Amino acid sequence: MGIETQVFVIALVCSVISLFPQVDFAQEVVPVRNEVARVGQQEVIMMRHAFIEEGEYAFWERESRQKVWPWFQRLGARMIGDFQVIYPEVIDDSPGQDEALRFARYASYEHWQATRRANTENPTGGSVVLAGKGSLSAKSDMGLSNRRTVLLGSKEAVFLQGYMATTRPLYMPGTREAFRETFDSSEDDLPMPVSLKSASPNDEVLILRYRKIKKNAFQELYEIERGDVWPYLEKIGGRPVGQWKIIYLPNGTPIESPEYDEDYSLIRYASLDHYKAVDMDPGSLGGDGPDFKRQQEAKSLINDLTLSTSYRVLKGPLFSSPPVYAQPHDLKYRYSD
Repeated sequence: MGIETQVFVIALVCSVISLFPQVDFAQEVVPVRNEVARVGQQEVIMMRHAFIEEGEYAFWERESRQKVWPWFQRLGARMIGDFQVIYPEVIDDSPGQDEALRFARYASYEHWQATRRANTENPTGGSVVLAGKGSLSAKSDMGLSNRRTVLLGSKEAVFLQGYMATTRPLYMPGTREAFRETFDSSEDDLPMPVSLKSASPNDEVLILRYRKIKKNAFQELYEIERGDVWPYLEKIGGRPVGQWKIIYLPNGTPIESPEYDEDYSLIRYASLDHYKAVDMDPGSLGGDGPDFKRQQEAKSLINDLTLSTSYRVLKGPLFSSPPVYAQPHDLKYRYSD
């Protein structure tokens, strides 16, 4: 073949190739279609713990956010966040490593199963049936592989069921009382109205509260908290994320007790100092009006239903499930025999 002919053939091949967009075949491309969304299911949240090599939390969270979660959103999951567990005032019982807690929402336990890989114990067929394969899933696999390079282990995988908090406006009318400043702190029964300075700069933390509660008390506790505790908390700057009861499903680590139920709540605060102020003296931030008295009465009811309480401090951004635009591979398909 002459030089001119070779040049012509190469140019022809290149021009033909250029007609077709590049496809990442790092994974097999598997197209799918979907049924309509199922309704009436009970949402579950997976709270998964991870021990990570020391100093690698930022890498871990970035791989989740940039590579793994866009694919999981296509699978229908909604991510709350992957937060670092910090120990600002208590002794870290596992020093020399980072810790993370990831919260992911699924429409049901079956939906969670459908986002896993296919195996003989998974009746859904796994993520390939749900959303196929392509560059988006391949990037997720890369992110999962990268995370495994810094993963040291895990101590819990917990299924939760309950309620996400909704952002809502709250109208709490003023009492129309008149007050004047006094310098006599010896007076009894002084009212405690407040006026506020400018907001402090945020260094946000999340408080994950765990409780052992009386059997079958979760619904009552939630209704008390949402109706009588959260309004005052939100007034003084706290932002509830949600409250959930532990449910005992296959692939979860908790073991059900006949003596008590267990629940978690997750609340955002502007800083650790903000949380301390709310925890120790909420009235100093919001006053002692009827709303404060209602909250205090509610806390007394909550204490009667609670057997024990503990807290973990988390740090990191909420993911908020931003929109994802993943373009389709420019390929044509037909039914396969």
